[in-house]
Amino acid sequence: MSKKKIKESDFAFKVIKGLEIVSKKLIQTKIERNQSVIVMQNGKIVQLNAADLKKIVN
Repeated sequence: MSKKKIKESDFAFKVIKGLEIVSKKLIQTKIERNQSVIVMQNGKIVQLNAADLKKIVN
């Protein structure tokens, strides 16, 4: 692999890792504040309640 490819794959890995951290913090905050999260699943908009998020996270 060239150095450019290694740097690009390293950057992509860091971006994905950062998105995972941010999404976990967002879900935790929504649970603490008893708010819902709106996501898109299979092209449909879905609203998840905080109580449902607790089941998913735990």
